[in-house]
Amino acid sequence: MSAPGPLAGVRVVEIEDDGDLVGFGGKLLADLGADVVKVEPPGGVVSRSIPPFRGGAADPDRSLHFWFYNGSKRSVVLDPAAAATPGQLRELVEQADVVLDGSSAPVLHRLGVTSPDPGTEFPGLVYCRVSPFGDTGPSAGYRSSDLVQLALGGIMAVCGYDDVPGSPPIAPAGGQSAHLTGMAVATGVIAALVHRQRTGRGQVVDIAAHDVVSVSTEMSFAYWEYQHVNPRRQTGRHARPYDSPPWNHRCRDGKYFCTLPLYLTDQRFAAMVAWFAEEGMAEDLADPGYASDEERAARMDHVVAVISRFCAAHDSAYLFAEAQKRRLPWAPVNAPRDLLDDPHLRNRDAYSVVRHEDLGESLTYPGAPYKLSATPWQPPTRAPHLGEHTGQVLPGSAGRAGER
Repeated sequence: MSAPGPLAGVRVVEIEDDGDLVGFGGKLLADLGADVVKVEPPGGVVSRSIPPFRGGAADPDRSLHFWFYNGSKRSVVLDPAAAATPGQLRELVEQADVVLDGSSAPVLHRLGVTSPDPGTEFPGLVYCRVSPFGDTGPSAGYRSSDLVQLALGGIMAVCGYDDVPGSPPIAPAGGQSAHLTGMAVATGVIAALVHRQRTGRGQVVDIAAHDVVSVSTEMSFAYWEYQHVNPRRQTGRHARPYDSPPWNHRCRDGKYFCTLPLYLTDQRFAAMVAWFAEEGMAEDLADPGYASDEERAARMDHVVAVISRFCAAHDSAYLFAEAQKRRLPWAPVNAPRDLLDDPHLRNRDAYSVVRHEDLGESLTYPGAPYKLSATPWQPPTRAPHLGEHTGQVLPGSAGRAGER
Protein backbone atom coordinates (compact mmCIF):
# COMPACT_ATOMS: atom_id res chain seq x y z
CA MET A 1 0.00 0.00 0.00
CA SER A 2 1.44 3.36 -1.00
CA ALA A 3 2.03 6.20 1.46
CA PRO A 4 -0.73 8.82 1.66
CA GLY A 5 -0.41 11.79 -0.63
CA PRO A 6 0.90 15.11 0.65
CA LEU A 7 -2.60 16.62 0.63
CA ALA A 8 -4.28 13.77 2.52
CA GLY A 9 -6.88 15.23 4.88
CA VAL A 10 -7.35 18.42 2.84
CA ARG A 11 -10.97 18.99 1.72
CA VAL A 12 -11.32 20.84 -1.61
CA VAL A 13 -14.69 22.04 -2.89
CA GLU A 14 -14.66 22.57 -6.66
CA ILE A 15 -17.41 24.70 -8.22
CA GLU A 16 -17.99 25.64 -11.86
CA ASP A 17 -20.98 26.23 -14.07
CA ASP A 18 -20.47 27.25 -17.71
CA GLY A 19 -16.76 26.51 -18.17
CA ASP A 20 -14.00 24.09 -17.22
CA LEU A 21 -11.17 26.22 -15.83
CA VAL A 22 -10.92 24.53 -12.44
CA GLY A 23 -11.29 20.86 -13.41
CA PHE A 24 -7.63 20.20 -14.15
CA GLY A 25 -6.48 22.08 -11.06
CA GLY A 26 -8.85 19.97 -8.99
CA LYS A 27 -7.50 16.82 -10.60
CA LEU A 28 -3.91 17.76 -9.76
CA LEU A 29 -4.91 18.28 -6.12
CA ALA A 30 -6.86 14.99 -6.04
CA ASP A 31 -3.79 13.22 -7.45
CA LEU A 32 -1.89 14.52 -4.41
CA GLY A 33 -4.42 12.93 -2.06
CA ALA A 34 -6.89 15.79 -1.46
CA ASP A 35 -10.58 14.98 -0.99
CA VAL A 36 -12.06 16.93 -3.91
CA VAL A 37 -15.83 17.44 -3.86
CA LYS A 38 -17.19 18.58 -7.22
CA VAL A 39 -20.39 20.62 -6.97
CA GLU A 40 -22.66 20.17 -10.00
CA PRO A 41 -26.06 21.41 -11.18
CA PRO A 42 -28.81 18.78 -11.70
CA GLY A 43 -27.83 18.20 -15.35
CA GLY A 44 -24.13 17.97 -14.57
CA VAL A 45 -21.26 20.30 -15.41
CA VAL A 46 -20.43 21.22 -19.00
CA SER A 47 -17.45 18.88 -19.11
CA ARG A 48 -19.77 15.86 -18.80
CA SER A 49 -21.10 16.63 -22.28
CA ILE A 50 -17.71 16.64 -24.02
CA PRO A 51 -17.26 13.65 -26.38
CA PRO A 52 -16.14 10.99 -27.03
CA PHE A 53 -18.37 8.81 -24.87
CA ARG A 54 -17.78 5.23 -23.81
CA GLY A 55 -20.15 3.17 -25.95
CA GLY A 56 -20.72 6.01 -28.44
CA ALA A 57 -24.02 7.41 -27.12
CA ALA A 58 -24.00 10.73 -25.28
CA ASP A 59 -24.13 10.02 -21.55
CA PRO A 60 -23.05 12.43 -18.77
CA ASP A 61 -21.58 9.47 -16.87
CA ARG A 62 -19.52 8.16 -19.81
CA SER A 63 -17.57 11.12 -21.18
CA LEU A 64 -13.93 10.08 -21.54
CA HIS A 65 -12.96 13.74 -21.10
CA PHE A 66 -14.83 13.94 -17.81
CA TRP A 67 -13.44 10.60 -16.63
CA PHE A 68 -9.83 11.71 -16.98
CA TYR A 69 -10.14 15.15 -15.41
CA ASN A 70 -12.32 14.02 -12.52
CA GLY A 71 -10.84 10.77 -11.28
CA SER A 72 -10.72 10.40 -7.48
CA LYS A 73 -13.26 13.21 -7.00
CA ARG A 74 -16.70 13.06 -5.41
CA SER A 75 -19.85 14.54 -7.02
CA VAL A 76 -22.50 16.55 -5.19
CA VAL A 77 -25.59 17.93 -6.96
CA LEU A 78 -27.02 21.26 -5.87
CA ASP A 79 -30.05 22.70 -7.64
CA PRO A 80 -29.63 26.51 -7.91
CA ALA A 81 -33.44 26.87 -7.90
CA ALA A 82 -33.89 24.91 -4.67
CA ALA A 83 -34.63 26.86 -1.50
CA ALA A 84 -32.04 24.89 0.48
CA THR A 85 -29.16 25.59 -1.90
CA PRO A 86 -27.62 28.67 -0.17
CA GLY A 87 -27.55 26.84 3.16
CA GLN A 88 -26.05 23.71 1.63
CA LEU A 89 -23.46 25.76 -0.27
CA ARG A 90 -22.48 27.50 2.95
CA GLU A 91 -22.20 24.12 4.66
CA LEU A 92 -19.83 22.91 1.94
CA VAL A 93 -17.65 26.02 2.22
CA GLU A 94 -17.55 25.74 6.02
CA GLN A 95 -16.31 22.15 5.69
CA ALA A 96 -13.66 23.07 3.12
CA ASP A 97 -9.98 23.82 3.47
CA VAL A 98 -9.92 25.02 -0.15
CA VAL A 99 -12.59 26.35 -2.49
CA LEU A 100 -11.89 26.33 -6.22
CA ASP A 101 -14.42 28.77 -7.62
CA GLY A 102 -14.74 28.79 -11.39
CA SER A 103 -18.39 29.86 -11.44
CA SER A 104 -19.68 32.88 -13.34
CA ALA A 105 -20.89 34.52 -10.11
CA PRO A 106 -18.33 34.31 -7.28
CA VAL A 107 -19.42 31.83 -4.61
CA LEU A 108 -18.50 34.09 -1.70
CA HIS A 109 -20.62 36.89 -3.14
CA ARG A 110 -23.56 34.49 -3.31
CA LEU A 111 -23.01 33.78 0.38
CA GLY A 112 -23.02 37.50 1.20
CA VAL A 113 -19.28 37.81 1.77
CA THR A 114 -18.12 41.14 0.34
CA SER A 115 -14.90 41.54 2.31
CA PRO A 116 -11.68 40.94 0.34
CA ASP A 117 -10.62 38.69 3.24
CA PRO A 118 -13.02 35.72 3.57
CA GLY A 119 -11.08 34.61 6.67
CA THR A 120 -13.27 36.86 8.79
CA GLU A 121 -16.22 34.56 8.06
CA PHE A 122 -14.43 31.36 7.03
CA PRO A 123 -11.24 31.20 9.13
CA GLY A 124 -8.32 29.43 7.48
CA LEU A 125 -10.06 29.10 4.10
CA VAL A 126 -7.93 29.11 0.96
CA TYR A 127 -10.27 30.63 -1.59
CA CYS A 128 -9.08 30.25 -5.18
CA ARG A 129 -11.10 32.41 -7.55
CA VAL A 130 -10.63 31.39 -11.21
CA SER A 131 -12.10 33.41 -14.09
CA PRO A 132 -11.41 33.96 -17.79
CA PHE A 133 -10.33 37.63 -17.47
CA GLY A 134 -10.58 38.49 -13.78
CA ASP A 135 -13.48 39.95 -11.84
CA THR A 136 -12.32 43.55 -12.26
CA GLY A 137 -10.96 45.50 -15.21
CA PRO A 138 -12.14 46.20 -18.76
CA SER A 139 -12.65 42.52 -19.71
CA ALA A 140 -14.25 41.34 -16.47
CA GLY A 141 -17.32 39.23 -17.11
CA TYR A 142 -16.49 38.46 -20.73
CA ARG A 143 -17.23 34.90 -21.77
CA SER A 144 -14.41 32.85 -23.18
CA SER A 145 -13.26 29.56 -24.67
CA ASP A 146 -10.00 27.73 -25.26
CA LEU A 147 -9.75 29.27 -28.74
CA VAL A 148 -10.33 32.80 -27.41
CA GLN A 149 -7.76 32.38 -24.63
CA LEU A 150 -5.08 31.01 -26.97
CA ALA A 151 -5.71 33.81 -29.47
CA LEU A 152 -5.79 36.73 -27.01
CA GLY A 153 -2.98 35.26 -24.91
CA GLY A 154 -0.60 35.12 -27.89
CA ILE A 155 0.02 31.39 -28.14
CA MET A 156 -1.83 31.06 -31.46
CA ALA A 157 0.26 33.82 -33.00
CA VAL A 158 3.40 31.66 -32.76
CA CYS A 159 1.81 28.32 -33.74
CA GLY A 160 1.43 27.35 -37.39
CA TYR A 161 3.41 26.72 -40.54
CA ASP A 162 6.10 28.57 -42.43
CA ASP A 163 6.12 26.15 -45.38
CA VAL A 164 2.45 26.61 -46.31
CA PRO A 165 1.89 29.92 -48.18
CA GLY A 166 -0.70 32.14 -46.50
CA SER A 167 -1.05 29.79 -43.55
CA PRO A 168 -2.98 31.36 -40.65
CA PRO A 169 -2.15 30.91 -36.98
CA ILE A 170 -3.48 27.72 -35.43
CA ALA A 171 -4.53 26.78 -31.93
CA PRO A 172 -2.82 23.87 -30.18
CA ALA A 173 -5.26 21.03 -29.55
CA GLY A 174 -6.26 19.52 -26.23
CA GLY A 175 -7.61 22.43 -24.21
CA GLN A 176 -4.21 23.92 -23.44
CA SER A 177 -5.50 27.11 -21.81
CA ALA A 178 -7.34 25.03 -19.19
CA HIS A 179 -4.20 22.97 -18.58
CA LEU A 180 -2.08 26.07 -18.06
CA THR A 181 -4.72 27.57 -15.77
CA GLY A 182 -5.07 24.32 -13.84
CA MET A 183 -1.35 24.17 -13.14
CA ALA A 184 -1.46 27.73 -11.84
CA VAL A 185 -4.46 26.82 -9.66
CA ALA A 186 -2.71 23.82 -8.11
CA THR A 187 0.57 25.70 -7.61
CA GLY A 188 -1.16 28.70 -6.02
CA VAL A 189 -3.31 26.56 -3.74
CA ILE A 190 -0.38 24.46 -2.54
CA ALA A 191 1.62 27.61 -1.78
CA ALA A 192 -1.35 29.02 0.14
CA LEU A 193 -1.70 25.77 2.11
CA VAL A 194 1.98 25.91 3.05
CA HIS A 195 1.43 29.50 4.18
CA ARG A 196 -1.59 28.41 6.24
CA GLN A 197 0.41 25.59 7.81
CA ARG A 198 3.01 28.12 8.98
CA THR A 199 0.73 30.98 10.00
CA GLY A 200 -2.73 29.49 10.52
CA ARG A 201 -4.17 31.99 8.05
CA GLY A 202 -5.90 31.27 4.76
CA GLN A 203 -5.80 33.63 1.81
CA VAL A 204 -7.29 34.48 -1.56
CA VAL A 205 -5.65 33.12 -4.73
CA ASP A 206 -6.99 35.12 -7.69
CA ILE A 207 -6.26 33.58 -11.09
CA ALA A 208 -7.32 34.87 -14.51
CA ALA A 209 -6.80 32.42 -17.35
CA HIS A 210 -5.74 35.26 -19.63
CA ASP A 211 -2.88 36.19 -17.30
CA VAL A 212 -1.66 32.60 -17.22
CA VAL A 213 -1.84 32.07 -20.98
CA SER A 214 -0.21 35.38 -21.87
CA VAL A 215 2.95 34.55 -19.90
CA SER A 216 3.20 31.09 -21.50
CA THR A 217 4.31 32.16 -24.97
CA GLU A 218 7.83 30.73 -24.68
CA MET A 219 10.34 33.26 -26.10
CA SER A 220 7.90 35.86 -27.44
CA PHE A 221 8.31 38.28 -24.53
CA ALA A 222 12.07 37.81 -24.42
CA TYR A 223 12.50 38.53 -28.14
CA TRP A 224 10.45 41.70 -27.81
CA GLU A 225 12.02 42.90 -24.56
CA TYR A 226 15.62 42.35 -25.63
CA GLN A 227 15.56 42.71 -29.42
CA HIS A 228 12.26 44.52 -30.15
CA VAL A 229 11.31 41.90 -32.72
CA ASN A 230 8.40 39.49 -32.96
CA PRO A 231 8.94 35.77 -33.60
CA ARG A 232 7.44 34.12 -36.67
CA ARG A 233 5.53 30.84 -36.91
CA GLN A 234 7.69 27.91 -38.01
CA THR A 235 6.49 24.40 -38.70
CA GLY A 236 6.95 22.02 -35.76
CA ARG A 237 9.67 24.05 -34.05
CA HIS A 238 10.24 27.13 -31.94
CA ALA A 239 8.88 30.41 -33.28
CA ARG A 240 11.79 32.77 -33.98
CA PRO A 241 12.31 36.15 -35.63
CA TYR A 242 14.63 34.51 -38.17
CA ASP A 243 14.42 31.46 -40.43
CA SER A 244 15.58 28.10 -39.09
CA PRO A 245 15.98 24.75 -40.84
CA PRO A 246 13.32 22.05 -40.31
CA TRP A 247 13.62 19.57 -37.45
CA ASN A 248 11.08 16.94 -38.46
CA HIS A 249 11.81 14.66 -41.40
CA ARG A 250 9.72 11.97 -43.04
CA CYS A 251 11.17 8.46 -42.70
CA ARG A 252 10.97 5.45 -44.98
CA ASP A 253 8.03 4.06 -42.98
CA GLY A 254 6.05 7.31 -43.41
CA LYS A 255 6.47 8.56 -39.83
CA TYR A 256 8.16 11.83 -38.97
CA PHE A 257 11.36 11.94 -36.94
CA CYS A 258 12.51 14.90 -34.83
CA THR A 259 16.28 15.50 -34.99
CA LEU A 260 16.77 18.75 -33.01
CA PRO A 261 19.86 20.28 -34.68
CA LEU A 262 19.97 22.80 -31.82
CA TYR A 263 21.81 20.27 -29.68
CA LEU A 264 24.50 19.09 -32.11
CA THR A 265 27.52 19.67 -29.89
CA ASP A 266 30.96 18.82 -31.25
CA GLN A 267 30.82 15.37 -29.66
CA ARG A 268 27.32 14.61 -30.88
CA PHE A 269 28.05 15.89 -34.36
CA ALA A 270 31.11 13.61 -34.59
CA ALA A 271 29.01 10.63 -33.44
CA MET A 272 26.35 11.45 -36.03
CA VAL A 273 28.87 11.76 -38.86
CA ALA A 274 30.49 8.44 -37.88
CA TRP A 275 27.06 6.77 -37.95
CA PHE A 276 26.17 8.26 -41.34
CA ALA A 277 29.60 7.25 -42.68
CA GLU A 278 29.02 3.62 -41.67
CA GLU A 279 26.16 3.59 -44.15
CA GLY A 280 27.89 5.67 -46.80
CA MET A 281 25.58 8.66 -46.31
CA ALA A 282 27.80 11.22 -44.55
CA GLU A 283 28.31 13.12 -47.81
CA ASP A 284 30.75 15.98 -47.03
CA LEU A 285 30.00 16.29 -43.27
CA ALA A 286 33.38 14.82 -42.32
CA ASP A 287 35.03 17.86 -43.88
CA PRO A 288 37.04 19.90 -41.29
CA GLY A 289 34.89 22.90 -42.19
CA TYR A 290 32.12 21.44 -39.99
CA ALA A 291 34.31 20.82 -36.96
CA SER A 292 33.22 23.79 -34.84
CA ASP A 293 29.79 24.91 -33.71
CA GLU A 294 30.21 28.33 -35.39
CA GLU A 295 31.10 26.74 -38.72
CA ARG A 296 28.20 24.31 -38.55
CA ALA A 297 25.76 27.08 -37.67
CA ALA A 298 26.73 28.95 -40.84
CA ARG A 299 26.10 25.83 -42.93
CA MET A 300 23.22 24.32 -40.92
CA ASP A 301 20.79 24.28 -43.86
CA HIS A 302 23.09 21.84 -45.64
CA VAL A 303 23.68 19.75 -42.48
CA VAL A 304 19.92 19.42 -42.02
CA ALA A 305 19.45 18.47 -45.68
CA VAL A 306 21.90 15.58 -45.20
CA ILE A 307 20.05 14.51 -42.05
CA SER A 308 16.75 14.64 -43.95
CA ARG A 309 18.09 12.36 -46.70
CA PHE A 310 19.38 9.93 -44.08
CA CYS A 311 15.98 9.81 -42.36
CA ALA A 312 14.18 9.24 -45.67
CA ALA A 313 16.30 6.11 -46.23
CA HIS A 314 15.51 4.48 -42.87
CA ASP A 315 12.58 3.47 -40.67
CA SER A 316 11.82 5.56 -37.58
CA ALA A 317 12.32 2.68 -35.10
CA TYR A 318 15.84 2.04 -36.40
CA LEU A 319 16.69 5.75 -36.29
CA PHE A 320 15.49 6.05 -32.70
CA ALA A 321 17.38 3.00 -31.44
CA GLU A 322 20.63 3.97 -33.13
CA ALA A 323 20.37 7.64 -32.15
CA GLN A 324 19.93 6.62 -28.52
CA LYS A 325 23.12 4.53 -28.68
CA ARG A 326 24.99 7.60 -29.92
CA ARG A 327 23.37 9.89 -27.31
CA LEU A 328 21.62 11.98 -29.94
CA PRO A 329 18.42 13.62 -28.56
CA TRP A 330 16.28 12.43 -31.47
CA ALA A 331 12.91 10.68 -31.41
CA PRO A 332 9.96 9.70 -33.61
CA VAL A 333 6.89 11.94 -33.66
CA ASN A 334 4.40 9.45 -32.25
CA ALA A 335 0.63 9.50 -32.52
CA PRO A 336 -1.29 9.05 -29.25
CA ARG A 337 -2.02 5.39 -30.04
CA ASP A 338 1.71 4.71 -30.55
CA LEU A 339 2.47 5.96 -27.04
CA LEU A 340 0.58 3.08 -25.40
CA ASP A 341 3.12 0.60 -26.78
CA ASP A 342 6.21 2.72 -26.20
CA PRO A 343 8.62 0.56 -24.16
CA HIS A 344 10.22 3.55 -22.43
CA LEU A 345 6.87 4.88 -21.22
CA ARG A 346 5.84 1.39 -20.11
CA ASN A 347 9.05 0.93 -18.15
CA ARG A 348 8.60 4.32 -16.50
CA ASP A 349 5.06 3.42 -15.35
CA ALA A 350 3.62 6.26 -17.38
CA TYR A 351 0.15 4.70 -17.33
CA SER A 352 -2.31 3.85 -14.62
CA VAL A 353 -5.02 1.20 -14.63
CA VAL A 354 -8.37 2.40 -13.27
CA ARG A 355 -11.09 -0.02 -12.29
CA HIS A 356 -14.62 0.81 -13.49
CA GLU A 357 -16.66 -1.62 -11.45
CA ASP A 358 -19.91 -0.53 -13.09
CA LEU A 359 -18.47 -1.52 -16.49
CA GLY A 360 -16.89 -4.69 -15.16
CA GLU A 361 -13.49 -3.77 -16.59
CA SER A 362 -10.32 -1.80 -16.02
CA LEU A 363 -9.16 0.96 -18.36
CA THR A 364 -5.74 2.47 -19.04
CA TYR A 365 -5.25 6.14 -18.13
CA PRO A 366 -2.25 8.47 -18.28
CA GLY A 367 -0.27 8.03 -15.08
CA ALA A 368 1.83 10.21 -12.81
CA PRO A 369 3.30 13.32 -14.49
CA TYR A 370 5.93 13.53 -11.75
CA LYS A 371 7.72 11.30 -9.23
CA LEU A 372 7.68 12.07 -5.49
CA SER A 373 9.38 9.66 -3.10
CA ALA A 374 8.03 10.30 0.40
CA THR A 375 4.56 11.51 -0.65
CA PRO A 376 3.82 9.82 -3.96
CA TRP A 377 1.22 10.54 -6.58
CA GLN A 378 -2.01 8.73 -5.84
CA PRO A 379 -3.35 6.37 -8.55
CA PRO A 380 -6.82 7.65 -9.47
CA THR A 381 -10.12 5.95 -8.88
CA ARG A 382 -12.88 6.28 -11.46
CA ALA A 383 -14.68 9.59 -11.90
CA PRO A 384 -17.94 9.91 -9.96
CA HIS A 385 -21.40 9.44 -11.39
CA LEU A 386 -23.51 12.57 -11.36
CA GLY A 387 -24.56 13.26 -7.78
CA GLU A 388 -23.12 9.98 -6.54
CA HIS A 389 -21.97 11.43 -3.22
CA THR A 390 -24.66 14.03 -2.50
CA GLY A 391 -26.16 12.12 0.41
CA GLN A 392 -22.73 11.24 1.74
CA VAL A 393 -21.40 14.80 1.78
CA LEU A 394 -24.70 16.55 2.56
CA PRO A 395 -26.65 14.05 4.68
CA GLY A 396 -29.73 16.25 4.81
CA SER A 397 -30.17 16.27 1.03
CA ALA A 398 -32.67 14.20 -0.91
CA GLY A 399 -30.67 11.08 -1.71
CA ARG A 400 -27.87 10.30 -4.07
CA ALA A 401 -29.11 11.41 -7.46
CA GLY A 402 -26.63 9.64 -9.69
CA GLU A 403 -25.86 6.47 -7.74
CA ARG A 404 -26.10 3.19 -9.65
